[in-house]
Amino acid sequence: MGGISGKVVIEGKIQKTELEKSSEQLQHRGPNDHGIFVSEDNKIGLTHRKISAIDLSQEEKQPMTIGHLTIVFNGKVYNYLEIKAELQKAGVQFNSNTDTEVILRGYQFWNKGILQQLKGMFAFVIYDDQKKNLFIARDKLGIKPLFYAFQNKNFYFGSELKAIHCFPEFNAQIQASSVSLFLANRFVSNQQTMWQDIYKLPAAHFMTIDTHSLSFQIERYWVLSKQIIDINQDEVQDKFEELLIASLSKQLDGKEQVGAFLSGGLDSSSLVMLMQNQLNYPTQAFSIGFEKWNDSEDKYAKMVAKHTGAKLDVLKLKEIDLSIMPTLMYHYDDPIADISILPTYAVSQLASQNVKAVVSGEGADELLGGYWWHKAENFQPGSNFFSKWWSKISPKSQKDIKNHYIHAMSMGLYDSKELRKALVGTYKAAVPDDVFAHLDELFHSELSTLKQIQYLDIHHFMGELVLIKVERGSMAHGLEARAPFLDDDLLEWIFSLPEKYYIQEGVQKPLLQNLLKGRVPDAILQRPKQGFVGPDIFYKNYDLYQSTLMTGRLVSEQVVKKSYIRQLLLTRDHWRLWKLFVLEHWWRVWVPAITD
Repeated sequence: MGGISGKVVIEGKIQKTELEKSSEQLQHRGPNDHGIFVSEDNKIGLTHRKISAIDLSQEEKQPMTIGHLTIVFNGKVYNYLEIKAELQKAGVQFNSNTDTEVILRGYQFWNKGILQQLKGMFAFVIYDDQKKNLFIARDKLGIKPLFYAFQNKNFYFGSELKAIHCFPEFNAQIQASSVSLFLANRFVSNQQTMWQDIYKLPAAHFMTIDTHSLSFQIERYWVLSKQIIDINQDEVQDKFEELLIASLSKQLDGKEQVGAFLSGGLDSSSLVMLMQNQLNYPTQAFSIGFEKWNDSEDKYAKMVAKHTGAKLDVLKLKEIDLSIMPTLMYHYDDPIADISILPTYAVSQLASQNVKAVVSGEGADELLGGYWWHKAENFQPGSNFFSKWWSKISPKSQKDIKNHYIHAMSMGLYDSKELRKALVGTYKAAVPDDVFAHLDELFHSELSTLKQIQYLDIHHFMGELVLIKVERGSMAHGLEARAPFLDDDLLEWIFSLPEKYYIQEGVQKPLLQNLLKGRVPDAILQRPKQGFVGPDIFYKNYDLYQSTLMTGRLVSEQVVKKSYIRQLLLTRDHWRLWKLFVLEHWWRVWVPAITD
């Protein structure tokens, strides 16, 4: 685990000092070790940062070179021992017992076919000194980040944007349309970033680059199957538990202690219960709470810890201190307006003082229909009996589903009409005709309404917001977050189930309810779903919004109309104000450093 970056030049030569500076930008991701590779012709440079709770042996050092291949790898391959055994049967010899070498040897043996073998979270770059090309890949769901850029006849890549920005000749300019994408989606969507020329490598894709010409190709290597299986309903619960336990077992590394985030919700409680009671794994759990808040989750976390015997550390806050926003915007690179970024960052800091890795419940809601927008009765606005009945039985067009999903996701809708009211000049001119057009590529007519919404969640909301939120928040403290619910086998099996097996009216995630019944207090099963947030007051601080935004850089630099912000303050439109508040702090952190 850690971070990677690098550069390819056509003209001139790479200086090791610029690679060192790029690597330093990722030090928080890998405080325990670092390494740099420069090709003999000084045209290719690769850097690596590593987290480790134990002393590093020489065999774990990166960049790793075997023959004419050199790799830098960020992530963890959970089935690397199985892949290694298969390669050994074919006569492949190994020098170490690392997943890094397994990827490299597997690439030697299968070429791009290695991607069909890997199960885990990863982003890696392999330089082939014979073919003079780079092979770059990202995991199926995009758990681990990878950004890339072409500029000045150079190619750049990095685990974070700051590792690209720091190259002295790189000219970072704002991508005007990305302001719209952020305000509409709460994050910058559709493989874009806030910067011209810098893009996200999409999840489940690989990229090949000719290092002489910088010509490149990007290809998808995996698609989530949409075929529904025929299975006996009586077998579903046992199979679910078997797959979840298998996933969790693989992610509890025998080399170092793995902790757990624990909110007292169904997802995290299931993981802690299984670790303690099924796998006999002494669990160190971490939770966050707020004083004088009736909905503070630490009280539920304490119930689960006491019942299962897990050790629990709780960080109890008086309030959420929004003065931390500049720090968050620095670590997130691009702005992200999910309100749980603050508690996520705080609980990650707490965990990092005790362990180097944790398991977390990301993915459970997306797979098991846990969000309110998955419920059929919520699809049609209205609360009377007829509207709910009609919502369940009426056919749903792509337009209907998209409209429902946009309103569920936006939390303060900024459609193209609203954006043109809010933005000024260049940023107004760059508003797309349909700021949600990227969702159209994710529609599949063969899917049911619920499956289609889940598919959107997996590839949009989860892939570009939820996973990024946890990955950046944890890695800011050198903490590795693992997601057992997103195991390849478990993900594909659940998505292939008839939806009636995992979603029922009036029951929150029945597969988890059945798993936990009798194993945790009933209060855990009966509590209403709650996101990982804090008291409402922290994002309804209108005085702070006024003092920050009315004289802020978004107004002074002609990005957002002052009159528009004044109107939001008058109408107490806290969600739209929250997004502008996040963007304002991002602007203060990043734009002055680039343009002043």
